[in-house]
Amino acid sequence: GGVAPGMPVLYTLIAHEGNALVEHMVEGLGGNFTETSKKILARLDGKDTQQSFKVQEYIFNCVTSNDINYLCMTDAGFDRSTAFLYLNELKRRFYDLYGEQAKQAISYAFNSEFLPVVEAQLRKTSDAEAPDTLRRINTKVKELKGVMADNIGIVLRRGEKVDSLMQKSEVLDINAGAFRRNATTLQRAMYWKNIKTYVMMGGMAFGAFYVFVATVCGGFDMPYCT
Repeated sequence: GGVAPGMPVLYTLIAHEGNALVEHMVEGLGGNFTETSKKILARLDGKDTQQSFKVQEYIFNCVTSNDINYLCMTDAGFDRSTAFLYLNELKRRFYDLYGEQAKQAISYAFNSEFLPVVEAQLRKTSDAEAPDTLRRINTKVKELKGVMADNIGIVLRRGEKVDSLMQKSEVLDINAGAFRRNATTLQRAMYWKNIKTYVMMGGMAFGAFYVFVATVCGGFDMPYCT
């Protein structure tokens, strides 16, 4: 039987160059998730990577390995590291079964054969007492430096457009660049402010020392100390 609604991973896609090879969606879930997922995959540069994209209340997590894309959609509150554990286990199982031949396959070529593997892995992922073998996959996944969350406000309802994906991404890129420039300017200003403070403190300390010596030596001409 299928995986029941309420599973933490709501949608899964395995694809090569936009060609869906395996697709799974929990029962009762509606939406143009395939179209949205392909829009997201088109933004990846093809390198082996792990990234996350926020689309409304959902997170699309992507793993790319050997030109094959592994993607799953979860609620925004679902632990991202667990999602990547799930994807990396799918990646291992899929490559072990199909290897390089997956790149020449037609759409949904492995759907019926691999869906039981997907559903079995979904059950493990949803179980708090999942086997340790799953938990040990990619132990440093929580430290991923390549994980990125884009707040892309595209609509997932069936039939509505998702063309704003790229436009909103470009706005985010511009805003990120402005933020980096502002941060650099602030750091430079704080550096010079600190330098001025140190110079002033040094001058005050020298002045206090000179007054002390002059007092001990009988005046500013220091008659007792020459």
